[in-house]
Amino acid sequence: MMKAYLKYFLYILNHKLNVLIECWKEGLYIQGIIHDWSKFSPAEFFPYAKKFYSGKPLNLEDELNWKYAWLRHQRKNKHHWEYWVVNPDTIEVLPMPRKYVVEMVCDWRSFSRKWGRKVKESTLNLTDSIVVHPATKRELELLTSLKGKINH
Repeated sequence: MMKAYLKYFLYILNHKLNVLIECWKEGLYIQGIIHDWSKFSPAEFFPYAKKFYSGKPLNLEDELNWKYAWLRHQRKNKHHWEYWVVNPDTIEVLPMPRKYVVEMVCDWRSFSRKWGRKVKESTLNLTDSIVVHPATKRELELLTSLKGKINH
């Protein structure tokens, strides 16, 4: 398992660096630094490492631990749209403050850095598959339709 933990640790560092670069471009310096900091907590780190880097299928307990870790991560990090869902049954959601919407887009952009290919802003338009407040959806559509730096 130590190899899985090391691989996951290196993945987190790489992801944080990629998000930091994207956030830095937008002037979100502190958010870029603290982005996904909770992934280093034992409650998230170990379940994620087991799920994605152990190379083995998870038993029921480990799968449940991973689901709790994912839920915890969403509830601890305001750049996740799930953080703002009050009641999914009635689709009651709060609008996301702009800085977290921008950080979410930076998070999405970071994947193009990780995989070594350019992801065009138009391909980041995930607003049809996520549950967000109408104001947040408009903000996301505006941000993901822009090329290059996001206008503040």
